[in-house]
Parts: sequence; C-alpha cells; structure tokens
Amino acid sequence: MEYIRLKNKTPDAVEAFAGGIAHDFNNLLSAIKGRASLMMNSVKPSDPLYVHIVEIIRCIDKGSEIATQLLGFAKVDEYYTRPIDVNRLVRKAVEHLDLKRKKIVLDVDLDSKSLIVEADPDKINQVFKSIVDNALQAMPKGGKLSVTTESGAILNGTADSYGLNTGFFVKITITDTGIGMDKEVLDNIFTPFYSVDHERHPEKKGLGLTFAREIIQNHNGVIDVWSSPNMGSSFSIILGLKKTADNIDTPTEDEKLVMGSESVLLIDDEERILTVGREICKALGYSVILAASGKEALKIYKEKKLEIDLVILDMIMPEMNGLETFLELKKLNPDIKVLLSTGYSIDEKAQEMLRQGCKGYILKPYSVIDFSHKLREVLKS
Repeated sequence: MEYIRLKNKTPDAVEAFAGGIAHDFNNLLSAIKGRASLMMNSVKPSDPLYVHIVEIIRCIDKGSEIATQLLGFAKVDEYYTRPIDVNRLVRKAVEHLDLKRKKIVLDVDLDSKSLIVEADPDKINQVFKSIVDNALQAMPKGGKLSVTTESGAILNGTADSYGLNTGFFVKITITDTGIGMDKEVLDNIFTPFYSVDHERHPEKKGLGLTFAREIIQNHNGVIDVWSSPNMGSSFSIILGLKKTADNIDTPTEDEKLVMGSESVLLIDDEERILTVGREICKALGYSVILAASGKEALKIYKEKKLEIDLVILDMIMPEMNGLETFLELKKLNPDIKVLLSTGYSIDEKAQEMLRQGCKGYILKPYSVIDFSHKLREVLKS
C-alpha cells in the first residue's frame, strides 16, 4: 500500500475551510444515510416507500460526491493506493445504477481474468461515476450504456501518443448512444465549468470530468475520449496493469448484511453520529458502548478493554484527535482492533494510524451493508 500526497494548490486557510465544510457535510450525510439504510433494510422492495428511500440514498451519495469535489478543488489531494481488481470495482459500481426509469439498457462485458492495478479505489470509483453520470445525461430519451474492461500491451507508438510508459495496461471503456459532441465541446470537455448550449449538450457543466482527468493523471494514466454528434461518446480510462489472475472474484454476498455479536466501542464527538451508529450496530447484532471524546474513550477502555472487541474511531475531534486517541489506546492494548471512520479524507494523520496498526478505514457517508462488511473484515484481521 502506498500513500501519495500531491503538492498544494491553494493557501492553507482555504484548504482548512474546505476541509472543514466537507467533514461537517459528510458527517451530516452519514447520519441521514445511516437512518435511510436502516429503513431500507426494514422495508420490502414491494413497499411503496422503498423507491423513495432508494432515491434519498442516491441524493445523499450525490451530495457526498459534491463534497469530495469541493475538497479536491480547494486542497491537496490524498491518495491511498493498493492493489485492486478493476473488474470487481466496475461490477459493484454498475449494480447501483438506476437505469430502468431512464429507459437505458446496460451492457457489461468484463475481461475473463481479474485485472489488478495499483490505485485508490475510492478515487477510481469517483472517476467511473463522473463519466457514467455524463453518459446518462447525454441520453435524455434513453439509449444504451456499454461498459467493458480489457488488458493489453502499450506499444511504443501508442505510449508516445498517450504520454505513457511502455508495458501492459488495463482499459475501462464507457460508451453511450447519446447526443454526442462536436469538436468544440470535445476540445473543452475537461475544462472546469465549460458552458455550451445545454439543450444540445446538457451534460457539459461542472467539475466532474475535470477532476476525473486529474485523478487518472495522478495515477499515471490517461482518459481517451471519442465522440461525434448524434453518434454517442466513448470514454476510456487507461491504467498500468499490475497483474492478471484467473477470475476467482465472482459476485459475492456483498449486497447482503453480515451480522455479528461482538462488543464495539464507538467514538465520535457528534451526537447524531453516535446515535445512528448505535442503532446500526445494534441492528447488526453488536453490543455498543458510546464515547463522545478521546478522553472519555480512554477512560472506558481502561475499565472495559477485556469486553471490547473493536473500536470505531472518528478522526476529527476536539482536544484529542483520532490519531492521538489511537496511539493512547495502543498503549493500553498493542493488539487493539480499530476501524477509522472519517468524513474527511485519508490524510497524513490517517495514514500514520494505518502504519501504526489501525486495521482499516471507512469513509462517511456509508451504507449499513458496506459498514457490516467492513466490521467483519476488521474483526477477522
């Protein structure tokens, strides 16, 4: 695993301001998404309320994407890279697309082998969503969305044209049958807030594609775009291939809750996060102890460490932040299992926690299902 910190793009004051907004906004969204996810898991898909809960969660995810874009625009970017399987990432991403009501047919064709790249999965997922959102907006009357993955060799000529090193690559291609783009739009597709006639090109606005290209460039990759008016568009994400393997990464029970019975200490300075966190943990079968600060958590852990199997720890807290609290907990129990839960980003303090033995992290806002899998992952570590 590798942590990459890029050079500053804005003054520290702007960075801190944007980071604070993103953190507070994601905490608020986390509380809303937690409760919405609890409702979703209590309501059958046939219930008239189910569709409304699904839409609430989609709006929350969109809000979180905006907060992430704000953070990326106004501060340094942090990347937490590790080997990931592109096929698995794509498969999971397309499962959450809402296409039926948009009259869009989905065609997915993934490489038969697992394609491993060294990347930050959250960042790559953000790129994928931005390009897919662009494709969906380009098909207001419906159409076909195709997603493919493949691997191959980058030859000298190709490498020169893309500005890449020779070697092997992974390519994720997203193609739509939408309105397409003329040369002017195509030349400015990655320009921030580029504005055109939005009746002809309703998707060409905002910062999504600007950040998408920046993220891929910071992974030493490229985004290749083809489009023609009334002929649709095709975006290809090209990344360096780490390795291939026989595809044993078949669809799993990722969309089902994973229950537990252990005891959890939940540490967060925001009451709404503690409240919804307690309800989620209880719904998953865990017993829960709450702490509203690092100092309170240390006091509780000293008294009950033999009863506590897992600590869920927020990063941004007054008096004692997540890193300081974690290091003090480690003194009480070097083998402690801690899951970092943050609405900010994987910055230097978070990375230091991971180096010091923190077992994993989860970014707010998260769903109950994702949270349930992450708890089991950390407890088994």
